[in-house]
Amino acid sequence: MQEADNEIRQIAPLRVRRRTATQAEIAEAAASLFERYGFENVTVEQIATAAGISMRTFYRHCSGKDEALSVGLSAGPEELAAAIGKHQDLPLLEAVVAGFVEVSDSPVRRSELRLILGTPALRASWLAAGRAAQEDLVGIVRQYFPAITVFEAQARAAAIISILTVVLEAWTAAEDDDLPLRAQQALRVLTDW
Repeated sequence: MQEADNEIRQIAPLRVRRRTATQAEIAEAAASLFERYGFENVTVEQIATAAGISMRTFYRHCSGKDEALSVGLSAGPEELAAAIGKHQDLPLLEAVVAGFVEVSDSPVRRSELRLILGTPALRASWLAAGRAAQEDLVGIVRQYFPAITVFEAQARAAAIISILTVVLEAWTAAEDDDLPLRAQQALRVLTDW
């Protein structure tokens, strides 16, 4: 019985890894097709074919083509919180910049964000990811400032994520923008009143 329990525990992570890999393949295929042909001109069937999966598998992971890219966005807040958490030896805003740059500063991420921000049907998922990031950041803020209330931690997390959202949107629109520098400058408004 003990062996069966151990096997089940090992299978679950495999399922998670497979699911994550499939979602990444869907997002990659969708991004490529949306970039080439435009969001409105791409069908779910084309995305599934490009990802090398069946329609049934596609619909197991996404309810429609508008979710094909947002699957990656939904994982973003957890990635950001984990990356910030790796830098807890730094002051909060420095840890935020380090974690933020770690998960955001890539040509692939920039390309995906351009598609999402340029497609009205996908902007809702962008806003939802920002809200989720705020919630994930509250715990980190409270670790840095244990004496503050939950409300104060929520307010600080909201301010940080709002600023990072502005930074990402500006960086996505620019061609040669320095993401780490832009993040540092923007977050400075929290201390330079």
